[in-house]
Amino acid sequence: MSAVIDAQPAVQISSVFWQRISALLVALAALLLMLFGGRLLLAGIADYQAEAFLTAWETAGSEPDERAWSIAHDAAQRAIDLYPVADGERLDRLGRIYSWQHFRQPYAAPQAQASRLAALEAYRASVNVRPSWPDSWARLARAKLYLQAFDDEFANALQQAFTQGPWRIGVNRELAQIGLIAWPRLTPEQQQTTLESARRVAVYSAGEAQQLLKLAAQTGTLQQVC
Repeated sequence: MSAVIDAQPAVQISSVFWQRISALLVALAALLLMLFGGRLLLAGIADYQAEAFLTAWETAGSEPDERAWSIAHDAAQRAIDLYPVADGERLDRLGRIYSWQHFRQPYAAPQAQASRLAALEAYRASVNVRPSWPDSWARLARAKLYLQAFDDEFANALQQAFTQGPWRIGVNRELAQIGLIAWPRLTPEQQQTTLESARRVAVYSAGEAQQLLKLAAQTGTLQQVC
């Protein structure tokens, strides 16, 4: 009887110990969730900031000034760093920001080389994480066009974008533009896929068709398109 009575305090101490351990674990889990949620919140804010700059640049159609570009770049990079895993959309956004840094500079311009190579690396990382997304493949091909690098990677990017996004008007518009600008450097097969993308763009709307014909006239490919 005495042994049973003596054992009760030990049982109570053990119970209190495990209750405290459980409470500590719950508190740690809550703290980790708060930290994780905080990082996601900050990443989302950075996403919004970077995307807002991109929208403004696309609306204006001109290169950003140095300060605006720096703020947008830092926000895009911060969103990538804060997110717990590699994310194709955020990497693609970083590539777009690099692409806009010297948007109006000529193809293969030495002063734009660094930013265009950085854009290419970001697009490569994006398609590696999200290989089924045609927009990033099309942008990778555009980056190669700006670098005047018509190699196997350029050919693969064109094909992947064409295959993955057959009826996306934005993808077909991008592919038609790239193909018409690079027309003399394309293989016969690439020229055919360019014309098919152009056809899809033309039938989408009269406005799209007019813009396409304007580009064809500028690039000397009007006969092929018509």
